[in-house]
Amino acid sequence: MAAELGRHPGVRHIKVEDGRGRPLGRSFRVKLWPNLVFLRDGRVVRQFARPTAEEVREGIVALLGAAEQENSATA
Repeated sequence: MAAELGRHPGVRHIKVEDGRGRPLGRSFRVKLWPNLVFLRDGRVVRQFARPTAEEVREGIVALLGAAEQENSATA
């Protein structure tokens, strides 16, 4: 995951510690850890539980695609 994130310096990775029954995890319906939630402007773009390297790439591509769509809509 670190290697893939290193290729995209504009994508921030924020680690959040959560535990069973805690409000943050419940709000994203987290049942398995690790769980990656790709957010753009507060909206979930993709979410994966125990992601593979391919899923990490897919999430980043989806996140960047959402950013491109947003930029073209405002242009």
